[in-house]
Amino acid sequence: MKLKSTYRGALAGALLLSCVGLAACKSDAGVSAAVQRQQTVFALGKSYDATADLAVAYERNPAAKPAVVTKIKAAFQTAHDKIKPLQTAADAGDPLSEAEVEAATAAFQAAQKLLPAS
Repeated sequence: MKLKSTYRGALAGALLLSCVGLAACKSDAGVSAAVQRQQTVFALGKSYDATADLAVAYERNPAAKPAVVTKIKAAFQTAHDKIKPLQTAADAGDPLSEAEVEAATAAFQAAQKLLPAS
């Protein structure tokens, strides 16, 4: 009988430790998600800057179609307006909303798709 109570005690201790471990993992997951959003914003900003240079190069191309240039300018302005405030917040270490990061990413991808392939 003493052996059963020892096993029960060990099992209870293991369950308690696993619960504490899960709680710690949960809080670590929250921190890593915040860091991941911050890194996403930094990468998004760099990608935006590089792709905006391509958009300007297209705009300066004598063969550029004015209607396409107008669409590209509007799309890149929208992306800029969504990305830059997130960059400022990320630089300051402020929390970033997942929805805002996703919206900025979607706006950038939409602008990027408007650029001619060649």
